[in-house]
Amino acid sequence: MDTWVLDLISTYISALPFLVALIYFKKIKAYLIPVFVLVIVNVSVEVLTNIYIEIGRNANEVLHVFTIVEFCLLSCFFALFFKKYFNPLIIYSLMPLFGILSYLDYKINGLNSTDNFSLSVESFTLVVYTLFFFYFVLKNLIFDDLLAQPVFWICTAVLFYFSGNFVLFVFGNYMARVDLNKYIILRASIHAFFNVLYNVFLSLGFWKARIK
Repeated sequence: MDTWVLDLISTYISALPFLVALIYFKKIKAYLIPVFVLVIVNVSVEVLTNIYIEIGRNANEVLHVFTIVEFCLLSCFFALFFKKYFNPLIIYSLMPLFGILSYLDYKINGLNSTDNFSLSVESFTLVVYTLFFFYFVLKNLIFDDLLAQPVFWICTAVLFYFSGNFVLFVFGNYMARVDLNKYIILRASIHAFFNVLYNVFLSLGFWKARIK
């Protein structure tokens, strides 16, 4: 499959979890609300970045803000899920720290480069959250059927997306400086692939929410 086709699918598939969540919204549990808000933001950002590209404006300013919003919303998702079992103070405390980190990333690197440092820290932190989730639920056996739980599919989506793109986020600016054309092709292939998986798993999570 050509990279532009995969990139096109990756762009439009962001609407899928939003539509599924909208259909089953009344059955969505409270801890899934931040993810629902995130998919709305995802769709908005996809539209906005494409508008920026069309008018020749730097879309990185949108993406810098999106990274902060994305991290905070996913952190809220984990915090709301875990608060039933323990006080997730550390998760809440990391959100403002990440905001400060992202601001420093912007001030140091500006808008001429993607926020790879912020994305790398975000990816590492969210992967740790998901791994802890799987460890916690398997150790304590809190679900009779894990695959039937929306939280399983949401965490799987987060794990696949952020672990799959981690190397790309860490070395993105370096690869862009060395060979921009190859970097664009690589990003279009890797990021688009994991973005499709991410949105499919999010959709499965919201679809599973219909089961009481």
